[in-house]
Amino acid sequence: MPIKRKNILLVTPFTVLPGEKGFHRLTYIAEKLGRRGHQVTLVTSSFQHYDKAFRDKTDVASRSLEIPYNIVLLDELGYTKNIGLDRIRSHRHLSKQLHQYLENLKEKPDVIYCTYPPMDATSVVGKYANRNEIPFIIDVIDIWPESIKNVFPLPDKMVDAILYPLTVYANNIYNMADYVVAVSQSYVDRVEKVNKQARSYAPIFLGADLGFFDQCKQHTVKKDPNEFWITYIGMLGHSYDIETVIRSVALLKKEDMNNIVFKVAGTGPLQEKFEDLAKKLDAPVHFTGHLTYEEMVPILAQSDIAANAIVKGAQQSITNKIGDFVSAGLPILNSSLNEEFIEIVKNYKIGFNYSPGDYRHLAELIKFMYGDEKLRDEMGNNSRKLAEERFDRRNTYNEIYQMIEEATVKESYSVV
Repeated sequence: MPIKRKNILLVTPFTVLPGEKGFHRLTYIAEKLGRRGHQVTLVTSSFQHYDKAFRDKTDVASRSLEIPYNIVLLDELGYTKNIGLDRIRSHRHLSKQLHQYLENLKEKPDVIYCTYPPMDATSVVGKYANRNEIPFIIDVIDIWPESIKNVFPLPDKMVDAILYPLTVYANNIYNMADYVVAVSQSYVDRVEKVNKQARSYAPIFLGADLGFFDQCKQHTVKKDPNEFWITYIGMLGHSYDIETVIRSVALLKKEDMNNIVFKVAGTGPLQEKFEDLAKKLDAPVHFTGHLTYEEMVPILAQSDIAANAIVKGAQQSITNKIGDFVSAGLPILNSSLNEEFIEIVKNYKIGFNYSPGDYRHLAELIKFMYGDEKLRDEMGNNSRKLAEERFDRRNTYNEIYQMIEEATVKESYSVV
């Protein structure tokens, strides 16, 4: 049976557009849905969150001519830091622009797919969808406000009390969804606690396009054959335990293991802090800065171990970087306390878990894996097999496309 052509609206303030560095789920989905014959519009911000810079509207318009979907840029005020009043004001301004855009639509979409967070924008979209009886799909990329708990140096109960109003706000947003997609089962469970009426719940890892990944892998980077690389990719922010890895390789260097190098591919608000620590400890760390995906993959391909370095209290689950680690067939040393990923590491035998902050234990694990090439190969093979089974978005995202194409509204709404 031929697929009925739908008018699909995708909303995602945080995204990576064609020509920009990195990957984002929604642009990938937009491309595929457009190729399947649907009328697709991607609504996003004029401000690029990851680079903290405004987009060139002329350039975006030019690139839009080469892709099978429309891009709408809504004005945002912009901000310089991930946490601060400027960001709050900027998001509120964007939400007002989004509300106005939706209310002025001449033709209502057949289905709306929206990433979460930010909270205000998702709330605006959810209310519009519910009021107009348009199927509303929420894709939980991160859980707010839980993900910012580790920013507060206070007891958990006190932080929970401070964030309680935002928790209620989040619950109301989750309850608007007719369908729930999330980057992990952990996040799906969080939504289902408050929204048990959704028609479907789908944990779908962000993953990687293994075909494209393997193409990028063909490019080479120069590596000293005597070096042993442990590699981290991604944001250098408060949720990531880069300090522990730096201290571990510094300790190993003191033990005359001079060829173990920590490769850090990414940027973020704590980059200078981590660079200063590496310099102070004389640690063998190489900060590459922000890389394109095509530049990052060859580094992973040449690496020996991946570091999924997450601080205690962080709420990250199955992140983008994990899809790239397993696609590269790397053993993973993991400090995330997310139970879902801890079990994946154990059950699939793709590496070892360690406690965040325990740099001595991490150093022992690195030393152990350094000395056992056979074990690294076995874990690396397990890692790649896991990627092929559960992380290849060429296959796993089919469930999202089908959900969008078959979406209907649930029987009742709780519009806030």
